[in-house]
This record gives sequence, C-alpha cells and structure tokens, in this order.
Amino acid sequence: MSHPTPVVPTQDAVAALSSSWFGAGLSPETVARLAGIAEIKDVAAGTELIREGMVTDAFAIVLSGRVALRTLVPERGMVTILTVEPGDIIGWSAVVPPHRGTSTAVTIEPVRVLELPGDRLRALLRSDHALAASVSPRLLQAVSRRLAATRMQLLDLFAREEWGRPEPPPW
Repeated sequence: MSHPTPVVPTQDAVAALSSSWFGAGLSPETVARLAGIAEIKDVAAGTELIREGMVTDAFAIVLSGRVALRTLVPERGMVTILTVEPGDIIGWSAVVPPHRGTSTAVTIEPVRVLELPGDRLRALLRSDHALAASVSPRLLQAVSRRLAATRMQLLDLFAREEWGRPEPPPW
C-alpha cells in the first residue's frame, strides 16, 4: 500500500472503525486495540495501493472514494473486476498467508482509508484470541462479499461478450 502521511489522530480511527460495517458490533475493547495500530490516510487518485502477486503490507477499510480492483487477463490486459466503495475493505491478503495480492488495487478518485499494517494486525490476532475470534468472522464475511460481487461482475462481463455488447468504462 501507499504510505502517505497520517492525517488524523487515533480518536478519529476509533470513530472511523466503529462506523464501518467491518467494525460495527465489535466490542469497544476490540475497536480500541485495532484503532491503536491504525492510521487514517488520504491517497491521491491514480495511486496503486496493492499489486497482484506482490506482498500485501496492509489491510484497509475504504472510508471515502473508490478503488478499482484489476486483474491481468490474457489477451485483454488489465481488466477491472470490481470497484470497492466506502465501507468495504482492501488488502485482506495482508492477513491471509501467503500475504500476496489477489488483484491490483488502484484509486480511481481521491480516497481516504483506515489502514492497519499487516504485520501488526497479524501479531494482534496471534496474541489475543478473543480479538481474533471477533475479527476472523468479519474477515471471512468480507472475503465472501468480495467473491460474490466479483462473480456477479464476471458473469455480467461474459454475458456482454456473448451478446456482443460493449464493455462499460474501466471504473
């Protein structure tokens, strides 16, 4: 992930995490522990946050803006498979071995994220079993949502090809 300068204090990280679907319903203690390692960052449009196949350094919740998830498709080049909106996550592979990006994430407009460094998040999950028991189902839900949304996007893409309809713009 890009490493711009943090722009807000930890209290704002607590509020941002608590108001996201990922953090909603987590205990105040869990939110505080996660927010303690988090930073809110502003990222310019056109910034590559994650590269497919490369080590993913951070897990992040998109607070504002949109991020295109792209993958390399033989004979077609980079194809946007999903656009991530505020409230969703990017970088789940920072938590799941082998910690390699499954797609390339590029900001398509200015984005604000709540970023948790992967190494620190993994250490928290290993050392605090109650925290891991709270966060793991959320992580699985996030991955499940991503798989379902990507599946629908790919079905739509193949349906357009079959009927000869043009592709929408890549955002």
